[in-house]
Amino acid sequence: MKDEYDTLLERVYKNIPKHEGSGERFELPDVEVLEQGNKTLVRNFGDLCDVMRREPAVVSKFLSKELAVPSSIDGKRLIFNGKVDSRLLVSKIQDFVGKFVKCKVCNRYDTHISSVDRNTKVLICEACGARAPVRL
Repeated sequence: MKDEYDTLLERVYKNIPKHEGSGERFELPDVEVLEQGNKTLVRNFGDLCDVMRREPAVVSKFLSKELAVPSSIDGKRLIFNGKVDSRLLVSKIQDFVGKFVKCKVCNRYDTHISSVDRNTKVLICEACGARAPVRL
């Protein structure tokens, strides 16, 4: 009876799929970039902003400035009025995460941006309580 149980248990463990994540809770989904004529679309822009916990207008403004291409938000999509290289776009999104999402002290992604006064914004970590000024 014990041997049957052990063999069944081993067989069950072999059939369980291995988790392929990095172990980090914060995982940015793959950026879905489409080119339509002279425009570049980010199809899952709303999902990216939801994962980062940032307003789409803030992320759009940062990307538009960094890429020097005007952009507009259409529902859950971001539309650039020009051609943008997808690798460069992914790189700029990762730059945004590093500057405005990741805590500078504990390297966690549990942060939010708060306004101290009219011109000053602060990145506040919910994990360690660190505060760092940010310039949006």
